[in-house]
Amino acid sequence: MTVVLSAAALLFAIIHIVADHRRAWLTTWWSKPATMLAIIGLVVTGAEPMGLYTSLILAGLICSLVGDVFLMLRPMRFLAGLMAFFVAHVIYIAAFTSLAPPSAFAIGAVLLLAGGAIYALLWPGLGRLWLPVMLYVLAIVTMVWSALSAWQSLDTMATAAAAGGALLFLVSDTSLGVARFRFRYPGAQVVTLGTYYAGQWLIALSAGRLAGA
Repeated sequence: MTVVLSAAALLFAIIHIVADHRRAWLTTWWSKPATMLAIIGLVVTGAEPMGLYTSLILAGLICSLVGDVFLMLRPMRFLAGLMAFFVAHVIYIAAFTSLAPPSAFAIGAVLLLAGGAIYALLWPGLGRLWLPVMLYVLAIVTMVWSALSAWQSLDTMATAAAAGGALLFLVSDTSLGVARFRFRYPGAQVVTLGTYYAGQWLIALSAGRLAGA
């Protein structure tokens, strides 16, 4: 089932990325949620029994799906989507810290500096969104730190997948922020969506097929 759902997620993701590039909005409306539903299925079908970590990751993925839907609305409900993903990151933080307490403080400091640099880059275009975006950057940086801390403490396949997924999520959000608040660049949506789906897929695997591995 993991292979089938992963293949479905990959197919739907490709369809969505191509449709988004071509501005085929009707296709994006079903392909984006379909991709996330396939990824969510990896958690639902992959781990038994469903413990705290798995339940939290499932909740985070569902919040991400809600955020995706908000971002697809016309006109774009960016702030609502941002808040949905903020909640998703808080839930992911709770999930990763349930595996191991925060550590890797040097990595955390580096990530905080990176988050500050990202925020400084976005600042000129933020306008009234300066506070929500600042809180969001802090949330995703903390999420990545908690995932890397869990990997450092436990060194399992599951925590490695979670850490890789968290880092890809950071790349995706940085790409989205630059494209929205500073300047569009060639391939922005491919980078944003490709790293987003890959990151969520790895996080889902950490609570599904790789849970406990």
